[in-house]
Amino acid sequence: MNCLLCNRTLNNTLTLAQLFSFTAYSQPLICQKCLQSFQKVEKERACLGCARIQANNQICPDCLKWSEIVPGDFVSHHAFYHYNTALKDWLHQYKIQGDTRLASLWKKDLYTYYQRHPSMLIVPIPISESSLQIRGFNQCIEMLNCANVPYVEVLGNIHHGQKQSKKNRYERLESAQPFQVIEKNLNLNQPILLFDDLYTTGRTLMHAKEVLYEAGVKSVHSLSIGR
Repeated sequence: MNCLLCNRTLNNTLTLAQLFSFTAYSQPLICQKCLQSFQKVEKERACLGCARIQANNQICPDCLKWSEIVPGDFVSHHAFYHYNTALKDWLHQYKIQGDTRLASLWKKDLYTYYQRHPSMLIVPIPISESSLQIRGFNQCIEMLNCANVPYVEVLGNIHHGQKQSKKNRYERLESAQPFQVIEKNLNLNQPILLFDDLYTTGRTLMHAKEVLYEAGVKSVHSLSIGR
């Protein structure tokens, strides 16, 4: 089998630890070189609010601006990796080209995070009906399913305009509210963890937080693969 990202031949040789682990062997999807290209977010060098890469862990100017717009846990976001070339290539092949095999690449990260936050209700960011028809799957739900992480579809996407990926920064920030709460039996006291594939300007997640706070939810946090 070849690496799904660079097409190099994968090394299938098992280590002694794998041979005597008495657990099922899982064939890697990508090679070590590609895997090492992903840059993990270091808390000491990222904004405490949104995981933006910077020289320290102080709250960044963007988060300070969001604090004036969105109430509550306006800056409570965690991201696993920085949005570098490797992550961009992964996202394009997975989300745009539709290679759903790559959904399982972050299953360990997601399941570990879920185990550390068992009280949170995980809510995937929904995509519009038109995007679902074109793509055939919700990239967030696909990843959660691969990681065996339970979730509830609390939000619906009623957006009918241009995709966020086609907009510039200003257009993203000025975009209209695309979400509505569709879950009728929502426990307003249970903290919610929104999950998206990528945090760019933060507008999508802030829209989701706004509509949840308006519905009476007490605490909303967010998580993404990339930032």
